[in-house]
Amino acid sequence: MRRRHKETVNMSASKTLRNGLLLVAGLWAGQVLAWGQQGTALVGELAQRQLTPEAKAEAGRLLGLIKQSDFSVVANWAGNLDQSPQTQPLWEKTKNERLVIYKADDCAYQPPRDCPDGVCTVAAIERNRAALADPKAPNQARLMALLFLIHHAADASSPLNNSFKDDKGGYDFAVKAGGKTYNLRQVWDDFLLGDAKLNVKAYADKLQGDLPKLDSDKPAQWSQQACLIVRDGGIYPEKAAAKRKLPNKKSLGDDDDDGGVDYQAKNLEYNRTGKDYSRGDKLVDDGQKTSKGNGSGGIDAEYIKTFVPVAEQQIELASVRLANLLNAALVAGRPAP
Repeated sequence: MRRRHKETVNMSASKTLRNGLLLVAGLWAGQVLAWGQQGTALVGELAQRQLTPEAKAEAGRLLGLIKQSDFSVVANWAGNLDQSPQTQPLWEKTKNERLVIYKADDCAYQPPRDCPDGVCTVAAIERNRAALADPKAPNQARLMALLFLIHHAADASSPLNNSFKDDKGGYDFAVKAGGKTYNLRQVWDDFLLGDAKLNVKAYADKLQGDLPKLDSDKPAQWSQQACLIVRDGGIYPEKAAAKRKLPNKKSLGDDDDDGGVDYQAKNLEYNRTGKDYSRGDKLVDDGQKTSKGNGSGGIDAEYIKTFVPVAEQQIELASVRLANLLNAALVAGRPAP
């Protein structure tokens, strides 16, 4: 009886994972996506290409439990748990693990100060790394750890996910782009990677030839490096539009497909999924000019061209960091033959 109950629980957990993955894949498969989705998928795709044969085999075995094989397909599962009633409770439990909110602009990670009660990306990576590397952990626990690690490696390398600014990760920093009002988070989540006009596989091919060496195997240092980009990298226009009203919904006009979602009220990450390309390439093609650093709080073609390489650098770094982590943890956690 006890064995049958355990099998039923495992089957239920597997079904929940698989249903959530199918839902997420359906939201964005075959489209050019935002940093929030395309960038995360790129991290997964590039990391999978860097796995050792032993790690790749173990990853394939775990993903096979939910009839999947590609990191790029499962990479956004942890960030889309709120899209299904079945995974909503897990979303509520883990949604705040996608950030490190620094309490000072020193960008020096201090767990009691910047990760109270272990609720942040750095701590989540360490917990899931330990679970994946535990040969006594059930397959389902190790599979879920793998899924979270793919997503959190991208989170730990994303500048606005590791910030000391009092603007909810850029959501409350209003900017002008193409004559419309957005927030800075939308720029980084939606504009930058659209300029390449490539799907995930093709974009990964483009980036794979220039991957950096591993800079650190410590998630805290990944987060600190991303935070320093916020502080010193010039990604914030010099002057926010303090009196400029943030849009209650994502601005229309380029794709007109907001679906009635109140992004500001729900504090949702903005991931465009309705058209072929995001708005970044349109700003570049239109030649919008506001002169970076002129205090206008504007986003133009120059800004996009300046920070696309920064976004790509962070994706490449995240993939190298993730691959190094998984090459160790996947093999260490393999069940005994």
